[in-house]
Amino acid sequence: MRRRLAAATAALLALLLAGCASIPSSGGVNAGSPGTGDEALDLDLQAPGPVDGATQEDILRGFINAATSPRGNYAVARQYLAPGFDEEWQPSAGATIDRFAERETERVDATSLRIDAVPAAELGESGQYRLAESQAPLALPYHFVEVDGEWRIDQAPPGILMDESNFVRVYRTHPVYFYDPSYRYAVPDVRWFAGRESLQTSIVRALLAGPADWLEPGVVSAFPEGVSLDPDAVPIDGGVASVSLEGVPASDELTVQRMRFQLEQSLDSVRDVRGVALSLDGTAQNDELVFSAETDPKTDPRAVVFDGSAFGRLSVDGQSIEPIEGLSDQVAALQPTAAALAHDERSAAVRSAEGVYLVRAGEEQVRVDARPGLVAPAIDGAGYVWTVPADAPGALVATGDGAQIPLAPPWNASSIAALEVSADGTRLVALLDDGGRARFVAVAIARDADGVAQALGAAPLVLSDEPGTAADVTWIDSSTAASLTVGGDGTTRLVTQALGA
Repeated sequence: MRRRLAAATAALLALLLAGCASIPSSGGVNAGSPGTGDEALDLDLQAPGPVDGATQEDILRGFINAATSPRGNYAVARQYLAPGFDEEWQPSAGATIDRFAERETERVDATSLRIDAVPAAELGESGQYRLAESQAPLALPYHFVEVDGEWRIDQAPPGILMDESNFVRVYRTHPVYFYDPSYRYAVPDVRWFAGRESLQTSIVRALLAGPADWLEPGVVSAFPEGVSLDPDAVPIDGGVASVSLEGVPASDELTVQRMRFQLEQSLDSVRDVRGVALSLDGTAQNDELVFSAETDPKTDPRAVVFDGSAFGRLSVDGQSIEPIEGLSDQVAALQPTAAALAHDERSAAVRSAEGVYLVRAGEEQVRVDARPGLVAPAIDGAGYVWTVPADAPGALVATGDGAQIPLAPPWNASSIAALEVSADGTRLVALLDDGGRARFVAVAIARDADGVAQALGAAPLVLSDEPGTAADVTWIDSSTAASLTVGGDGTTRLVTQALGA
C-alpha cells in the first residue's frame, strides 16, 4: 500500500509540475494559507479485486485486504465471495482486530482454510470497541467453491478481520450522546465507524440501539426502545440530515426536543451535516430547538494544592496559592493529605490523619469515613463523598446527607490506588494494583431520580493493563481520562485514554 501511495504521489506531483507555466525564482515572500493544524486526512483505502487463476490462499488474502475499503458497501470485498453469499455476508456485524505478525493460516481440507488470529480487541455491531479479554487465538474458518473455474468464498465468519495498523487507518471515532438521569448532561459514548458514504446512518443506528453495555446503567436516552429508521437511511441534503423514525409512541414536546438534541450532538462529527430534520411516524418536527444539555462540563484546570499552611488553586505562574472562597480556611485547618474539589467549588472531600471529611462552604466539616488506609477521596455533583481503603478495593462507599451507601465494585484486585468521578456523575475511573500490574478501568454509576448513587455497572471497561505500580487517575474531559503508573526503575508513565477508543 505504501509503494502504491508513493507512486501515486509522485505521479500527481509530476502532473502538477507539468501543468505549471513557470516556477517563480524572484520576488517577495508572501504568506500562504496557515490552515488549522488539526485537519485530519479523510481518505478511503482502495483494494484490488480478484484476478484470474488465484489460489484459495490468494482469494483469502485478497478478501481480507479488500475489507479495508468500505466504499460501495464493501463492493470490492464482495467480489471475492460466491454468488448468494456475497449478499448474505454482513460486514457491519463487527470486527476482530488482531496482531498481524501473529496471524497464521492453516489448511483444513481441499476446500477449507482456517485463520488463527490473536485478538487485540473487538468491535461490536454498533461500533463499540473493547480490549480482548483473552489472548487465546481465535479459529476463523473459510470455505471455498469454484465459480466458473475460479475460487470464491462461500462461508466465512460474520464481520471483518483486520489488523491493528489497518484498523486505525480505516475506522474513525465518533461520539454518540446519551443523558445522565437528570438530563442536565449529554454524555459521550465513543464509537468506531468505517467509511464516509453512510457514516450518518451508522451513527443514528447506534444511537437508537442504545448505550454501550458497560455504560448503560449510568445513562438514559430520549429514544424509547423499539424505534426504527424508516427508510433505513439518513440522507443529507444541503447539509441537513433527514432522520425519519417509526414506532415512536406519542411524545411530549420536551421529549422530542431531547431527541433532536441527541441527534444533533451525535451527528456533529459528520463533516457534511450542519443540521437535522426529524420526522416521527411521518410527522415532521419543525419546532425550533430550544433544549440543551452540557456536553463537556468545564472545570478550572489549575491544580488544587496545600503547602502546609494554605489551601487553594495554584496560580498560573506557580508562585502563589489563590484561596477558594468559603473552603480554603476550613480545609487547611484539617491539615489535609489529599482533597477533591466539587465541580461547583462549594464543597470538598478532604483526607486527613483522622479520616475523610466533607467540607461545605459556610458549614461545619463532617467526618464521613474513619477507616484507616483510605485512598484520596472523590466527590460527585450530588455532594456525596466516595471513599475506599487501599487494601480493600471492594469496600467502596458513597456518603452524603447522613447516609452511607455501600457500592460493590465489579472488579477484583489486590489493592486500589485512586478513583475519580466524572463531572457529569455518570462514570467512575479507578486505577487498580494487581500483582505488579496497574489496571485502569471505568465503570458506570446508576443513580436514582435525585442523583443519589445506587449501584455500579456490572461490567467495567478496561482502559489499560500494564506492568508497574498504580499511582493516580484523573478526568481530562467528558470522554478522556488519564492514569499515572510507576515502573520498576522508578520512571513514571502517563497514559491518556478516551473511553471506548
